Formats: sequence, structure tokens, C-alpha cells
Amino acid sequence: MAKVQEIAKTEFGGATPLDPIQDCRPAGLPRAGIPQHIVQTPQVIVFLYNAVPYSTYRMIYTDGRPHPDMKEYETTYFGDSIGHWEGDTLVVDTIGFNDDTWLGGDTVRGTAQFTSIHSEKEHVIERLARDGNVLSYDVTVEDPEALTKPWVLPTRRILHSGPGLEVPTEDALVEMICQPSEYFVKPDPEDVNIKTRCGFRCDK
Repeated sequence: MAKVQEIAKTEFGGATPLDPIQDCRPAGLPRAGIPQHIVQTPQVIVFLYNAVPYSTYRMIYTDGRPHPDMKEYETTYFGDSIGHWEGDTLVVDTIGFNDDTWLGGDTVRGTAQFTSIHSEKEHVIERLARDGNVLSYDVTVEDPEALTKPWVLPTRRILHSGPGLEVPTEDALVEMICQPSEYFVKPDPEDVNIKTRCGFRCDK
């Protein structure tokens, strides 16, 4: 609760400088969302991302291996992912997260709807199914230390433009580089004029 209260004190317009994305740390799940590209082999599936907040990837092992022993596993931003097929649906099970990411949030549009912290007990189940050029993406998040019940996100669907018609930054993978702002301005909750300030990251 203390961590949540600290975040609330610095919130400005629905965003906060404490957001890990502002320091170019990986988005984690489910915040990273749908991958821009998927590379499939019999043993592993690779998710490629454009900007979360920079170009990165995830490895989803589909060779039947279990998760490693979490007592020996060093937690990471994207955790350990294993996958299996249920008919035409890819089911990805991920655990082993560190607690240095948020479940969501959008500092560009200033919405705090999904700006929620989680613990290292976070468990994410993703389900991806393709119908022609339409990819459906369903996510369920469980965390016994941060959530009172599973968080089921609304189904997301994206339409691929088709071979040869890829749209840069949407269908086509492009390199993205993240650079934190040099000038960090932490809002003062005691400032009576805080609503008229430039925001959580200000340039000189």
C-alpha cells in the first residue's frame, strides 16, 4: 500500500514520473500487448515488439518443458513463458516476473486506468487465435498479492494488411530506441498550481 500511495502523490494528469516506462525499462505483461511479429518454429515461438518502450522480443517455449523452479529462477521483466496449442489457439503461460513493471498505463494519453503495480507472484495467461488476417488476443492476469481476483482483459483484435501491404510501425517491424528525458521534474503535491505545470517530464 505504501508503494501505491507514493505513486498517487506524484500522479499528474493520469501519469506519473515513477512509471518504469519513463526510465526505458521493459513494459512487462500484459502492458506490452500484442506483438508486431510472431516467428514460429516447432520448439519455440518468438514474439517481436516495436516499442515496449523499444524494440525487444520474448521467447515462448513450445517443446513441452515446464517452468523452471522459481526458487532458483532469477525474475525478469517478461518472465518465463511456455506455450501449447489448444486446437488453433496458442496458449502462453508466463510466471517469474520481477515487480519492476506495471500492469498497464499510458503516459502519452494520461490515463491511469491500467496503471497498477503487481508482485513477483504475477501469473499471465495469453490466448492468441488467428482467423485469416485477424489475430485475437485474450489475457488473464492473476496475482494473489496484488489482485483480489483474476483480471480478465477485453479481447483485442488486430487486422494485418496482408502480404506486401505492410504499414510501417503497424504491420512492419521497425527499430525503436528509447531515451529517458534528461530533465526530470517531480510534481510537488503541495504545489497549489500543480495543474498548470507542464507535467511529469519537463524540458528546460
